[in-house]
Amino acid sequence: MRHSSKWPGKGKKLSDAISANEKVSLCAVIGSGGHTGEMSILLSQLNSDLFFPRHYIIAETDKMGIDKIMEVEKDLYAKQKNRSMKAEETFAVTKIPRSREVGQSYFSSIFTTLWAIINSVIAVWKIKPDIVLCNGPGTCIPICLIAYFFDLIRLRNTRIIFVESVCRVKTLSLSGKILYTFRIADIFLVQWEDLVKIYPRADYIGILN
Repeated sequence: MRHSSKWPGKGKKLSDAISANEKVSLCAVIGSGGHTGEMSILLSQLNSDLFFPRHYIIAETDKMGIDKIMEVEKDLYAKQKNRSMKAEETFAVTKIPRSREVGQSYFSSIFTTLWAIINSVIAVWKIKPDIVLCNGPGTCIPICLIAYFFDLIRLRNTRIIFVESVCRVKTLSLSGKILYTFRIADIFLVQWEDLVKIYPRADYIGILN
């Protein structure tokens, strides 16, 4: 059993804390392109009073991802009942370097990958998330592995939720395969029912919209 039975600081299980409407620290890993669009749909359905504070981890060169976060947070703040804090105080963005840029040599990517891992360790340690939410970008792998490791050695008690992309109809993405095969994700969600027949530990949630 990887998780401790109690949620640190709460004295109860995480599921019980959510049911009791206690605040849950969320860390969402933002990708690029279609990943960003799907993550925006997921985030827009959150209870902004419950999932607080919200942290976003994003590649430092991803300008579009930043713009999407701002759009989502504007909508979440509009739905938020507790207005004791300003909009910009309800969330934080952490930028980390990419492991490898398009066209970068494999040799130099060894060093940039190590630097990205170091930054990921620092980010996860500082954020101290109760939940890590991701949906497939390569950026999520080091974040999930680090959160998993901290949880494994009882430094944190973090649940990892992975939502596979709608583009994956018959097989999982590379990120999905890693998180599923090595049981890194606590909750593994897919958008196509056929995938559950191949990956029985996955849960079918339908198409995000």
